Amino acid sequence: MGFSFLNGKSPFDEAEERLEAGETVNGKPKMPKAPVMGWQDGVFLLVIIGLVIGGYQYYQYAKKKSADAFAACDALYVATESDVAKFAEVEVCYEATWDLGFVSDSLEVVRQNRIGEVEDLRNAQKDLYDAVNADLTKGDSATALKKVSAYTGPVLLYGGAKEDWESLVKAAAEFEVAEAARIAAEKAAKEEAERLAAEEAAKAEAEKAAKSKKKGRKAKK
Repeated sequence: MGFSFLNGKSPFDEAEERLEAGETVNGKPKMPKAPVMGWQDGVFLLVIIGLVIGGYQYYQYAKKKSADAFAACDALYVATESDVAKFAEVEVCYEATWDLGFVSDSLEVVRQNRIGEVEDLRNAQKDLYDAVNADLTKGDSATALKKVSAYTGPVLLYGGAKEDWESLVKAAAEFEVAEAARIAAEKAAKEEAERLAAEEAAKAEAEKAAKSKKKGRKAKK
């Protein structure tokens, strides 16, 4: 007597029904036989076991893939300590982790914090960019370019704003060179003027001393 998970009734249920119906063997109630698994049930169990094993293996694979991806992102984040330009790569790396099949709660917190940090840096640069454009609108290019030169954070602007910022960085570098040359020229001119003034003063002092000496000779005569 076989049993099946598929027909919705076990042999014990069938035996109980027969006992209730009064079925006997040699005057005694007929006891149910130990169930024998049919081939359909064997296939069904094998499928279940396969799904469990496959699911566990996929879970382990997804977990390792997630750990490796986040480790690579973390390495980029650590690199920002010496190279702030890496923040752009950090953002791309963590954004890519949304496609992972598994992310633990702790890694989810790390992802949110890191992406949030990059966004804060971007907003800070946007504010500076707006301030620079305000100075340029007022015609104060010197102040605008000095602000650009003083910025040491990552470049996280998008599209045309990023291209505009890169142009400003180039202009700021040229401005610094020109400013340094102007300061050096002014310093050299000042030093030359001071040298000429010192020579004139020394010459005047010498002439005064010569006249005084000449008067002294006349007085002796």
